[in-house]
Amino acid sequence: MKMKGEIRMSQIEKTFQCNQCGKCCSHIRGMMPREDSEFIEEMAYGKLPLVQLIPMEKMSFPLWDWEASRFRKWQDEVKTDSRIFPSRGILDLNSNQAIIVTYFMDSDACPFLRDKKCAIYYTKRAYICRLFPFNRGPFLDVGDKPTKNNMFGTCDGMNELMPSIPENYEDVVKFLSKAFPDGSFENAVQFDYITEWINRTIINLMKEKKLRPAINYPYNLFLKRFNNAEKIDFTDFLEQSGYIDSKEELIKWFDDNLDAKQKIEEFLQTH
Repeated sequence: MKMKGEIRMSQIEKTFQCNQCGKCCSHIRGMMPREDSEFIEEMAYGKLPLVQLIPMEKMSFPLWDWEASRFRKWQDEVKTDSRIFPSRGILDLNSNQAIIVTYFMDSDACPFLRDKKCAIYYTKRAYICRLFPFNRGPFLDVGDKPTKNNMFGTCDGMNELMPSIPENYEDVVKFLSKAFPDGSFENAVQFDYITEWINRTIINLMKEKKLRPAINYPYNLFLKRFNNAEKIDFTDFLEQSGYIDSKEELIKWFDDNLDAKQKIEEFLQTH
């Protein structure tokens, strides 16, 4: 008899393995859940401190500022143009700096895709690459709890695994913690954590008066001021303002997925 909260071994015998088909990298524009796109259209073009800098139709997957820096280095190694540009930023009225939080690749297909294979697959790729086939993890607070039907993007590698994923939320998390030996589940949890951390950090900076974002400006005026301002990456701004001691230590903490590991372990211990 299966007890409540118990996952049968037969349910976790199947695990996800990326077959490196290249489909997820071939169409990188518009890869986001519908709820996210609706929120961006309504709120992200000037109503919040963090402002979308490009039209919805140009958006591709996001890169945190430190990830964009890595991709710029790797593009020279594989002889490509990664076409990386700012995608979301904050105009700080205190310093008149344009703080860039995320970047994007202005391309329909990832510039690092070669013959349907990733040219930098064995490097520390961006979170948005490593979390696939997930759209998001199970811990991101978006109102209703995520289900197995809205956590994943379109991926042929999930076809066999999907029928084995339980319906109950707690069982789903337990199943996912074992079914993704490639680390994509952990990466998805960490990506969501960083997203929430960025938002909390912006609020804290405002409370500490280290940041005074331009909000509710006419969008064209905002873009003009942003484009003419001195540019700085978000993590550099955090270090420069004294909010963090070391940018490199913060990035290493994120790279090691320490927040995700703790979150998953705590959940498994309490459920």
